[in-house]
Amino acid sequence: MATIYDATDVFTPTEVPTVTYVYRQDKDLESQLKLAVKTPGLIVSLSGPSKSGKTVLMKRVIPSDDLITVSGASIKTPDQLWDRVLTWMDAPIETSTKSATTATLEGGGKAGGKLKLPLVGEGGAEATAKAGFAGTSEVSSKFGRHGIDQVVKEIGGSSFTIFIDDYHYMAKETQQEVARQIKEAAEKGVRICTASVPHRADDVVRGNPELRGRVKAIDFEYWQPREVMRIAEAGFPALGITLSCGVIEALAKEAFGSPQLMQSMCLQTCYQLAVERTVTPPREFDLNEDRLKRILQHTATTTDFSSLLDALHAGPKLRGQERRQFTFKDSTTGDVYRCALLALASDPPALSFTYDNIYNRTREVCVSEAPGGSAVSGSLAQMHEIAENIQPLSRVIEWSEDVIDIADPYFLYYLRCSNRLSKLQSV
Repeated sequence: MATIYDATDVFTPTEVPTVTYVYRQDKDLESQLKLAVKTPGLIVSLSGPSKSGKTVLMKRVIPSDDLITVSGASIKTPDQLWDRVLTWMDAPIETSTKSATTATLEGGGKAGGKLKLPLVGEGGAEATAKAGFAGTSEVSSKFGRHGIDQVVKEIGGSSFTIFIDDYHYMAKETQQEVARQIKEAAEKGVRICTASVPHRADDVVRGNPELRGRVKAIDFEYWQPREVMRIAEAGFPALGITLSCGVIEALAKEAFGSPQLMQSMCLQTCYQLAVERTVTPPREFDLNEDRLKRILQHTATTTDFSSLLDALHAGPKLRGQERRQFTFKDSTTGDVYRCALLALASDPPALSFTYDNIYNRTREVCVSEAPGGSAVSGSLAQMHEIAENIQPLSRVIEWSEDVIDIADPYFLYYLRCSNRLSKLQSV
């Protein structure tokens, strides 16, 4: 009897997949990570683009009961790192201890006299008899958490693994002290792994050069289209859904190498087909262009970049002369900022463009006259600044050395597949 699945158990954009987990044999990332975390004193550094599967790999390899995840964005001081680890361990914030002491005292005094503490005999020099006294006192002491020392004592030499996700979000001065302390913790048997984006992959070593030779780097790349397609090829048959290869290829094309994005689109496909559980017997479904467009648009609602896109479309505040307007092939008009966004969103999709490439695309989206080269490069530089100001912790667009990079595939997806850009008009 075939296994019956819920669609949300098969396609899991926010959880670790089981049915649709793709093992990329040529990368063998699972084996690399498993061996690295077991190596005494070694810190593991995962680096890869946003939404490329770093966190999923950690959760796949390290048992959930052993994985202690801390977000780099939440770490303002090194002590906060260990405090969050101790919180995960349910360590009390404050511990009280009580101790008792007993004292036997002897003193002289008159018969029938009173004995006081401290021992003072009434009658002074006239004391002629001895009295005995046994006293017990209780002393209370309170202790707070002991940071790294307590963490080392509790989990050093164990299978528990501290995973510092988005390590690059920490301030540089914080990174330096954290790097020094995680070196100490690793040397004392604490398993530690960090995750960063590619352009910040060496932050751990830069924070503490003494870590050179003590860090195992595991590098991720965006998935190839063929790899992303395997998610759909495993998931849809498990739900009794048969789709044409062309539909699966179209979904993979819009995933831009992100397995998480592919999971989202496949799940939304199930919703559009009204398939919430495995269909028995299996059926072949047809997705025409309109239905596929609806799937892409509905998926885009989970990747909201409306504020950023609005700001990029508007460009920096005008000072004086109005910007020149152009007519575009989507039947709209707008300035150089709309032109640049239309160029980025045009086919074929890509996450990185040279200046020549993006310049040619601006020509292709215009009906006749197009912005000049200096206007195009200037707008890209301004868009970089706007994105930095709106989302300072997350690099989305970067213009450097005549190359424009879209670091977050979800932004490109939103740009291409949502209807936000079509609704915007330059002012």
